[in-house]
Amino acid sequence: MTVSEVIAQIKEGKSLAGADLSGLDFSAQDLSGADLSGANLSGCNFSGADLSRVDLRNANLDGASLVNCKQNGTRIDRQRVLSRIRSGWTMDGVDLSGMDLSGQDLRHAKIIYANMSGCNLEGADLRGAVLNESDLSFANLTDADFGGASLKRVNLTRANRTGTKISRRAMKKTYIAGATAYK
Repeated sequence: MTVSEVIAQIKEGKSLAGADLSGLDFSAQDLSGADLSGANLSGCNFSGADLSRVDLRNANLDGASLVNCKQNGTRIDRQRVLSRIRSGWTMDGVDLSGMDLSGQDLRHAKIIYANMSGCNLEGADLRGAVLNESDLSFANLTDADFGGASLKRVNLTRANRTGTKISRRAMKKTYIAGATAYK
């Protein structure tokens, strides 16, 4: 399958779940809204591509280049999230809603402008993490450690914060039930 054939199928709303697209050059292409779950994307070049709302869960991205991609609402699987955090990647605009990250070592994670609504972060270690502009509404933050974390303009509306280790400073300009906490 060629890049132009893939783009045509995406524009028609067809799913490419499980497709073998290995080695294709999608640089600067608009792939927004595509279902690429479970696809073989090894060796693909996505540099500068628009991956907004793309489902990449369970896709093979071995050797793929994902530099300067637009990824607002991109869906990725739990293992990829953990791998990216441990590799020091900044996850910008990804959709992690409802993901179970309980008890995970997420120290120094850089997850900004992300949808983390309903995430389970119970007992997670988020010391030094940067979660600016993210939506953590309805998240389970029970016993999570946010020591030294940056939570600027984070939405914590209806998040369970029981036993959470979080400083007043980190809560500055954080939204809780539509109001700014600790102005």
